[in-house]
Amino acid sequence: MRELRSLGATQQPSGMIGHTTFWQRPARPSRAFTYNLLSRRAFQTATIQPPLLGWVWAEVAERSGDASFADEGRTIVQRFHEFLDRERADADGLLGILQPDETGLDATPTYDQPLGRRSHPKVGFLALQAFNRRRGFNYRRVVADGGFHATDVLVNTAWILGWEGLARLSQTGAAARAEALTSALVRRLYDRHAGIFFAEGPMGKLLPVSTWASLAPLALDRLPSEIGYRIVNEHLLNPRSFWLDYPVPSTAASEPSFVPGSDRYLWIERYWRGPTWLFSTWFILRGLLRLGFEAEGAHLADRTIALIRQSGFREYFNPITGEGMGARNFAVSTIAIECAAIAERPPNVRQSVA
Repeated sequence: MRELRSLGATQQPSGMIGHTTFWQRPARPSRAFTYNLLSRRAFQTATIQPPLLGWVWAEVAERSGDASFADEGRTIVQRFHEFLDRERADADGLLGILQPDETGLDATPTYDQPLGRRSHPKVGFLALQAFNRRRGFNYRRVVADGGFHATDVLVNTAWILGWEGLARLSQTGAAARAEALTSALVRRLYDRHAGIFFAEGPMGKLLPVSTWASLAPLALDRLPSEIGYRIVNEHLLNPRSFWLDYPVPSTAASEPSFVPGSDRYLWIERYWRGPTWLFSTWFILRGLLRLGFEAEGAHLADRTIALIRQSGFREYFNPITGEGMGARNFAVSTIAIECAAIAERPPNVRQSVA
């Protein structure tokens, strides 16, 4: 609860909550130009991350049983959603992004093709940042001036989950909004021929790169079951794509860009191009159990716990060998314990987690 209140305390008058907050001092001069800052002394970056805040706040409020905390969160999340609606939403309500790092999947291969030399973390990415900084990281201005923009699957899955959370916080109309956004997501980003979701690039065309974000809509309560079954059977459970020894890899093994271990550009690690990150496990497990794939959900939970037993709470893992990589004692990876607990509950008493 304290962490969420701390995050809420950084909300700007506009309703914006940026990706990174500098609590104690401004960014170091050597790092300031690589952060999405409007000025070195800005206390917060000017870009977003997947907007899961509504879902997370609802989950904590329900577990704590604190009605005043729920009321507090409803106000903060409503203002945040109003900001995103005003500044980022297209006519159908789906959100746009300015840079691939706004997806939380910094170097995802999804945007390699439209960005080329400007893809993260190549040198040209700094030019992309500079273009956006000159326009105040304002989505409408960037789009109007011909800058890169995209409609991302994970960001919009989180957006819908945020509205589902706001409904649980008793916000009038939030459930209907989540339903409408789910329909828009299917209409716009679901490839019926491929049977999976893809991001939409700046030219308005789908970008056919299969990553774990393509599976993320499985977590949505209102995703049509026939779409969910097809994603699971044709993609998630395919041992040549996602169902590896330690699932779920961040990029499908069938993609040319797939690298199960360390992948560097010069000296910089390129994340989310193959290794398994346990942040994604919750989305996938929720979808499997919602659709009745009990055995597969138990297998995913078992393999996730196997990763922790073998390598500890690492930042990410090789999906073939289970080797831990990146930071140690990485807090997000503790979601493995919660996922295991969910898989063990009888279906009628299962609870979702954030």
